[in-house]
Amino acid sequence: MVKETELEVIKKNIKSSDAEKAKIEKVAAAKVEEEIGEELLPLKSQLSSIQTALNQLESNSQQMNPSIGQNQQQTNELLRQIQQFSLQTQQQQQKTFQQLQQSIHQAAQMLTGVEQSLQSVNMLNQIAQQINQSQQQLQQQQQNQNQQQQNQGQGQMGMNNNQMYQ
Repeated sequence: MVKETELEVIKKNIKSSDAEKAKIEKVAAAKVEEEIGEELLPLKSQLSSIQTALNQLESNSQQMNPSIGQNQQQTNELLRQIQQFSLQTQQQQQKTFQQLQQSIHQAAQMLTGVEQSLQSVNMLNQIAQQINQSQQQLQQQQQNQNQQQQNQGQGQMGMNNNQMYQ
């Protein structure tokens, strides 16, 4: 046995005229509209909430436009200050580099002077050593002469003593 669907049962039970069919169609259409309306009611509520939020955003946007312009001015001013700071930093770096180059040049000149002074000191030390050596040689020569004179003096004394005893 084939189970009949509800629609078939309704069709069998309704053996009516076209007027009744039209009436049924109207009732069915109203029922469909009512059900659609019930399903759309939450969507209408959501749509209303969305519209309210959009209106609020538009209102806020209109209120914020002046502050957006002010923010843009502040941003431009900050950008200008950053660029100025960057330029000043570059100029300071160049100035510092030039000062460093001058300091290096001066230090090189001083080192040249120190080197020349050291050469002079070395030369003076060599001269002093030569003088010391000459003095030592002179002292040695004087000691040798003194020794020779003493030896000669003793030799003459010995001769004198010998002559005295004879």
